[in-house]
Amino acid sequence: MPHYRTYHFILILLLLTSCKRLITVDAPSDEIPAETVYNNDALADAAVADLYYTLAGYFAGNLLPVINGMTADELTTINGNYLRYVNNAIVPTDAPLLSSWREIYKIIYGANAMLEGLATSTGLSTVKARQLRGEAKFLRAFCYYYLVNCWGDVPLLTTTDLNHTALAPRTSVDSVYKQIISDLNYAAQLLPFYYNTGEKVRANRWAATALLARVYLQRGKWEDAIVQSSLVINSGVYTPLISPDSVFLRNSRPAILQIWRSEGYTYLGQTFLPADGSFSFYPFTGDFMQSFETEDKRKDSWMRPFTYGGETYYNCYKYRNRTAAVPGKEEYLMVLRIEEQYLIRAEAFAHLNNPRDAIADLNVLRARAGLQLLSDTVIRDSALTLVERERRTELFTEWGDRWFSLHRTGRLDEVIKALKPGWKPTAALYPIPQEERNRNPNLTQNDGYQ
Repeated sequence: MPHYRTYHFILILLLLTSCKRLITVDAPSDEIPAETVYNNDALADAAVADLYYTLAGYFAGNLLPVINGMTADELTTINGNYLRYVNNAIVPTDAPLLSSWREIYKIIYGANAMLEGLATSTGLSTVKARQLRGEAKFLRAFCYYYLVNCWGDVPLLTTTDLNHTALAPRTSVDSVYKQIISDLNYAAQLLPFYYNTGEKVRANRWAATALLARVYLQRGKWEDAIVQSSLVINSGVYTPLISPDSVFLRNSRPAILQIWRSEGYTYLGQTFLPADGSFSFYPFTGDFMQSFETEDKRKDSWMRPFTYGGETYYNCYKYRNRTAAVPGKEEYLMVLRIEEQYLIRAEAFAHLNNPRDAIADLNVLRARAGLQLLSDTVIRDSALTLVERERRTELFTEWGDRWFSLHRTGRLDEVIKALKPGWKPTAALYPIPQEERNRNPNLTQNDGYQ
């Protein structure tokens, strides 16, 4: 079992030690020097484990995907304070986005500190050093993927040196993606095929490969996306479940990577699930509800109705625990799962004018959802439409997938404008947080924001 709570103080002390170049404070008398952490297998392991803990936190792993859903066509809100996301009227002083930005960069900083520490370490075992280096690269790539898809050009920081980070300008999306792909290829070579904790809560080689497949798809590199997703699918390690009911349970068969929660519930579950006799602040849009076919088991399994103001709404029910889970029903936060790999490959096949193989991959998921199998005689454009619908009904509320997919397919303006009359194309990117721009005058603002 990962010791997040036991070692959570280590990351704090480690960052205080590493941050001496960033902040001027008196170091606590009981801090653990970085050279000690990076020369002890258990301490170094705990430090990288805490980066996952931060990723699963309220802003980075919980609220930001909810914001992604509201700015897309997936979620609405009955919380008046968050209507700015539904209306795509975000301002640069938005506090939750500032916190999300900072949490993500905190993980990047920790990954950079880990890589720097490992570069000079002599006390770690070879196996442990390779694993931690691979995980740090994976986590940095994961964070940058979300930064570029939410904000576009962002500062690309690969060091903890204040001389390079304090006034770093924004780096082009293309350059950031180049670093992401480099990190993931490196991670895939270093990480083992197995899970070193016995649970699927730390990245292995298949997690790096799965994320690389996602990145290649987002970049329109169809052949590369097929190669990487096929590696994961053909590994035989992960399989879709016959029923969607158990997908999000701890260490489920489809899970490639989850984030551990000792209590067996997730912040995302708490966010979406109403308390007894209450209501959810983030119900699905009517347009999203209409995207399901009548027989789709996912509609019954992954959403629940509630009444508010005399109207019936539906909330996400992928995670079912609001509080500590009973044994056998523990839930971990899903990061990567095998179903997405089928969808990645199907979309890439369709783009390469191979609708037959695209439909074959879609039918794997449709069979599990209790839907009629599709004919393999469809044409390319129809296959792409079918992939989009299947992805929408499979991966909703998971790490902003719908928002990013509309970007990738070039359909963002068309889809959102039809539902939101006030939509402006510049809302495709979120504003760079003003407080960060005040600290760093080299940070320019995205178009459409004051």
